[in-house]
Amino acid sequence: MSKTLLEMVQDIVNDLDDDPVNSIDDTPEAEQIAQIVRTTCEELVSSRNWENFKALTNLTGLGDTSNPTKMRIPDSVLEIEWVKYNGEDVTYLPPYQFKTMLFNREELTGVVDSNGYVLNRDPIYYTTYDGIYLYFDGYDSDTENSLQTSNSTVFGQKALEWTHTDGFTPAIPEKMFPVLLADAKSTAFLVLKQQVNQKEEAKARRGRTRLQSENYRIRQARHVTGNKVNYGRK
Repeated sequence: MSKTLLEMVQDIVNDLDDDPVNSIDDTPEAEQIAQIVRTTCEELVSSRNWENFKALTNLTGLGDTSNPTKMRIPDSVLEIEWVKYNGEDVTYLPPYQFKTMLFNREELTGVVDSNGYVLNRDPIYYTTYDGIYLYFDGYDSDTENSLQTSNSTVFGQKALEWTHTDGFTPAIPEKMFPVLLADAKSTAFLVLKQQVNQKEEAKARRGRTRLQSENYRIRQARHVTGNKVNYGRK
């Protein structure tokens, strides 16, 4: 069953045998517990390749005509599984292979520039050097001055959106709430009481194992390309 942030904080406060609260801002302990719930939820989401948090989105076009094949990865994206441009697949290459490919291209006016970037077609390869920007191998200079947001599509795992208010309910599946609450309780006991709550730790472990087993079964039902790029964001 889903719970608001305040409901989870109240549940944990009760288990800690602290004074009841009516808001996450009522006491310093409640504020700390609310932050523990947030951190725990974000770690739960980012620690696995959950199918529930995958979605389509766009890259951010920079409009930089001096670097027209460079696009920014949205901060909300944790991992990219595939990229398309104008509806066509764009293949990931590791940085060394990508740069080697560019170095090996011969310059040709209107077709390939002096840095090896193609000028007369949409990109077919990309790489990243920093996990912030994607660099593509070319663009069609006859139709655009630089790669455009609206023409790009990426699919992958997105970060959890969070609003730190009493009534906020994390957008996670209902079956994940017991795991979140057990994990947050275990952490709260350790941080605030310097006690290990064996019961909640065991409950959290069982819940994580069950969720991962379900996620694994779903993943086996689809083709995995092996081109995933993880950016380690939280």
